Amino acid sequence: MTVDVKTLRKEPNWTILNAIRDGASSEFQRRIPDATKANVQQTLSDLWDYGPTRNEFLDGFINKIGMEVARSVSWTNPLAKFKIGMLSNGDTIEEYIVGLLEAKTYDARRDYMEKDLFGQEVPDVQTSYHKVNRQNFYKVTVNEPILKRAFLSDYGLYGLISQIMASPMTSDALDEYLLTVGLFRQYYDNGGFFKVNVPDIADTASDTADAKAFIRAVRAYASKLGFLSTHYNAAKMPVAATPDELELFITPEGLAAVDVEALAAAFNLPYSEFGTRYTVVRQEDIGIEGAQAILTTRDFFIIADQRMESRSQPNPVGLYDNHFFHHWQVISASRFVPTILFTSAEQTTIIALDETPVTSIAAPVITDGNGNTVADNTVDRGSVYAIDAYAVTTPANGENDAVRFELVGALSPRTILSQTGLLYVSPDEDATSIKVNIFATDDNTVSTSITLAVEGDKVNVWPLPSVLPDADDDGLLEFVPTAVPAAPTTGANKNKVTIPDATEGFDYKDGATVVNGQTLTLTANKTITAVAKAGYEAKSGATVSWNLVYTA
Repeated sequence: MTVDVKTLRKEPNWTILNAIRDGASSEFQRRIPDATKANVQQTLSDLWDYGPTRNEFLDGFINKIGMEVARSVSWTNPLAKFKIGMLSNGDTIEEYIVGLLEAKTYDARRDYMEKDLFGQEVPDVQTSYHKVNRQNFYKVTVNEPILKRAFLSDYGLYGLISQIMASPMTSDALDEYLLTVGLFRQYYDNGGFFKVNVPDIADTASDTADAKAFIRAVRAYASKLGFLSTHYNAAKMPVAATPDELELFITPEGLAAVDVEALAAAFNLPYSEFGTRYTVVRQEDIGIEGAQAILTTRDFFIIADQRMESRSQPNPVGLYDNHFFHHWQVISASRFVPTILFTSAEQTTIIALDETPVTSIAAPVITDGNGNTVADNTVDRGSVYAIDAYAVTTPANGENDAVRFELVGALSPRTILSQTGLLYVSPDEDATSIKVNIFATDDNTVSTSITLAVEGDKVNVWPLPSVLPDADDDGLLEFVPTAVPAAPTTGANKNKVTIPDATEGFDYKDGATVVNGQTLTLTANKTITAVAKAGYEAKSGATVSWNLVYTA
């Protein structure tokens, strides 16, 4: 039930009753008259004499009036201003960012071919999915006898609902705040912040010079973030932020130590406008040792409510009603916005791309189709494996290309290794071991290898290699069923020559004439040739031509 009322100030009982009545059903309005100071007790009697009107009153009293009153008297989450609204459909927020493209050089003398005209140039796109990760409820009990006693004083209802609802609403606001501010620590633990070393201005021993150094650092990075850079966000994507998009989260001690007028100037804002650009957060709530302040944008927080509602359950024995306030939310942080942590700890070092050479390759890890690690470097025929290896840079976590794989020693053309490290060992693999070479640099100077023993039963795959051999893998089968064609034979009469019968793969020819299985009488020298049929070829090194000499 919806009650359209603003109860942000103390109201007497009859005003609250009429506010609920205005938004109630026609049945409620028919049975319950307008309340006045004189007839409040009679109105109370009418409410409790008829169950449906009593239940409707309690729902309106708790669900609308109670929440409005509680919001005016309970503690408010100072980070609630960063919520992005209500998640009306689904339970997931999709966040994505598109990277930059590489410039190409135009040359009027060059012919641009199909790769330039029709090939793809896909930009780097990263996506994050933020799902509902908070589903809390708060239970509060409304005792009917106590509720009746609230009518004994003119402002009793307001006082009662303030006491009842302030607790769950304050509890919810505190939990929401702690979960929200806890995102800073999670972001820090996952290496998301770009850290800038500043003096510990929270220390009572800090002086004016320390405060000025802090303000100077904030001013510098507020300006730096206006330029595209991959250094200042967790996703390492090219992003920028203008000063009017930035928000400074600062500790109370830090704010007390600096000149706020000078801090406002760091954002090119007058002091009167700077008040909405910073938020005070306790250092113990941030939970990062040495943290002085955090500079980011308002888009750092991905916070949306999915459900905020109350449900009730009466207890007829105890004469009370239990009300359950549900609050479901997405509480997450963006990887795609710049985030600067001003800290008294060590500063993040920006390393140039050419200062992070690849120095080695991490030991390859082999897993089978069930995700189990293969520790003995043994693979089975007919199975699939994943080989995971990565380039190591000095210093660590530098820029490098992916490793490349090379398969050596496999005898079956069906045993393959992809460049993603996927290895398939064919069931007909004859080799008892295969070798995987891994390269991490273009000149192959940084490489490693791993030898894998091949085990398991061997299976002949159609077409059977022993029947249809193709040793040079050129698509032409060697002579079958004999690998080498038989030679013509002679008897006692040297001029009588017997030509072998034709086989599946070739014919015997005298010039252009097929002479398979014939007996020839020589009257002159003659050459007989074994000619491969379509789709076949002679085995390497095989004799396919014979010179027959006539004997006078």
